[in-house]
Amino acid sequence: MGGYELKTLRSIADYSSDRIKFDSLNELNYVGVENLLQNKAGKVSSKYVPASGNCTKFESGDILIGNIRPYLKKIWQADCTGGASGDVLVLRLNDESVNSRYLYQILADDKFFDYNMKNAKGAKMPRGNKNAILEYKIPVPPLPTQRKIVEVLDKFDTLVNSIAEGLPCEIKLRQKQYEYYRERLLSFTEIKKEI
Repeated sequence: MGGYELKTLRSIADYSSDRIKFDSLNELNYVGVENLLQNKAGKVSSKYVPASGNCTKFESGDILIGNIRPYLKKIWQADCTGGASGDVLVLRLNDESVNSRYLYQILADDKFFDYNMKNAKGAKMPRGNKNAILEYKIPVPPLPTQRKIVEVLDKFDTLVNSIAEGLPCEIKLRQKQYEYYRERLLSFTEIKKEI
C-alpha cells in the first residue's frame, strides 16, 4: 500500500451543521435510522417524512451513519441532497487529500463500528459518542492509492450485493423445482403413467 499518514476523522471531516426545511424532503431524500439498512446495506425509501421543522442537510458524497445502536452498522454514502433525522450523523469531507468514497470504505469497515461501540453511551439503546467518533484514526495514503483501494472494494461490494440479491432468487427457484419433483415422485399415479 505504500506510505500513509494517520489522521483523525476530525481533521478531515465535519458534522454537517446545514439545515434543510421539511418541505424539501420526500420519501427518497429523507433519511432516519429506520430506513438505513443494517450491516452496511445502504438505505431504502422512508415510510416517514417530517411534516414540519428543519432537518440536518446532507449533500451528495456525504456519509450518513446511524447513531443509535452502532452495532447495527448502518451507513450510507449520499447520492443526492436531502435531510436526516437527529439520530443520523452526517459527515462531510473537508480535506482534498482524501477521496470521499475512500472515507466511506474506511468507515464502513467493522473496525470503525467496533470502535464506535466501545465508545458508545448507554446500555439498553447505545448511542455513538460524537466526539469519540471524530477521534477515530484514518490511514490516508496518496490519492492514487486511495482510488485503487476504492476500485477494488467497490468491485467486491457489487459482487457481494449481486450474490445477496441473486442467491435468494436462486434458492426460491430450486425450492420450486424440488417441490415439483417431490410432488411428481410421491404421486404414484403419475409415475405409473410415465413408466
